[in-house]
Amino acid sequence: MKRRRDFRLLAAAALLLVAAAAYLALSNRRAEQRREAVLERVPEFPAPNQPAAHRRPARDSPRPRPPPPKPPAPAPRQDPILSFALGSGSGNVGLVHVNALLNTPLFDRLRQCMPQDFAGMDNVGRELGFDFSRDVDRIAFVPGGMAMSGFFEGKPVAQSMAGPEARRDDYRGAAVYTRPGAECIAQLPNLVITAQDGDCRALVDRALAPTPPAADEDVYGDVFLRTDLEPFRNGQTSGQMRALLDGLSGLTVRANVWDSVALTLSGTPQAGRDVRDLAQMARGAIALVKNQLDDDAVEYRALADLASVGDNPDKLEINLALPAQDLFDKLHFPCPGRDGGM
Repeated sequence: MKRRRDFRLLAAAALLLVAAAAYLALSNRRAEQRREAVLERVPEFPAPNQPAAHRRPARDSPRPRPPPPKPPAPAPRQDPILSFALGSGSGNVGLVHVNALLNTPLFDRLRQCMPQDFAGMDNVGRELGFDFSRDVDRIAFVPGGMAMSGFFEGKPVAQSMAGPEARRDDYRGAAVYTRPGAECIAQLPNLVITAQDGDCRALVDRALAPTPPAADEDVYGDVFLRTDLEPFRNGQTSGQMRALLDGLSGLTVRANVWDSVALTLSGTPQAGRDVRDLAQMARGAIALVKNQLDDDAVEYRALADLASVGDNPDKLEINLALPAQDLFDKLHFPCPGRDGGM
């Protein structure tokens, strides 16, 4: 009887061990499936001459991987919105491929941050019979104004945005409408420009300047942002992020967007700062974030594993993957529509 009882105890213990092992195996498999689901929705990191994605499916479908890049084609002699974005002056500029952001959380956040701008464009689109999400190609932001390219030729977009009380002038082939109160809106065939200070001519000149031959080698990704970091230095940034910002004189951000955002950050060190020290700080910050993630935060851990710091001796280069909804918060991007100003 004792042997039977011992045998039953051993059998029960064995079953418990098998059950525990099966449970662990199932849990690990589920965690791996969650990890795989996150990674397949991370876009490729931005690269020169990478084709922009357009007309994407709904975001419950994985983003297809783009084909290998084709050999570089000669840059177009004139691309007004690229000329507009790369014009001389302040380094605080941005360029967004609208079609690349459709059906993504980042597009929803941009609408939240600039509700009046998007509402105005939506209203004009309805009045003129075009769809903002279908007919607008790119939007560029520079100090004092913005430009929007798309399929506008033959459509009085600027006139409708300015309203009947605006005064019309012509300048270098652009129709310029000035509203009472100094704001002006100008239109070249497929480019609409708005200026906050009432002087559209300087921005028209900027758009009509020759496009730099290497523009496509500089401006790429679904989202392009170049900043002197002053808007970020005035924020609430602290700790290692603040130390990194203080060590940089400027930053270029390029991003490809899907359910997650694949970012490349290229920072120019302040005079006298060693980029190797900044790279070490960046690696420390990434390691700190990884150590703070809970073991069951599988999705965040999967994205954190994609983070890397390059070895460029001249610039600080960082690759990061973030959930799109966290982009503004984690990098402290300004959001006037939500925060009530810059």
